[in-house]
Amino acid sequence: MEQMAKRSTWPSARTIIVALLAGVVVLLLLFPGSGTTAQPPVCYSMFGYVVPCDAWVSWAAGAATAGLVGLVLSEWSR
Repeated sequence: MEQMAKRSTWPSARTIIVALLAGVVVLLLLFPGSGTTAQPPVCYSMFGYVVPCDAWVSWAAGAATAGLVGLVLSEWSR
């Protein structure tokens, strides 16, 4: 009788690291580095382009990106 190999339900360490790095990159790209007091307020990233002034947007986008990259990589590696 042939036995089925048990696969771990947890993603590999490499998948977790790549997903977290992707999330951090998105967080850094969207995080507001400076702003002005103009109406409406305009905020700039650390690299000089316009980003949303609310910091929660960058945190949410980073978390969503990390989750999606982790999900895609873990499904792709099966």
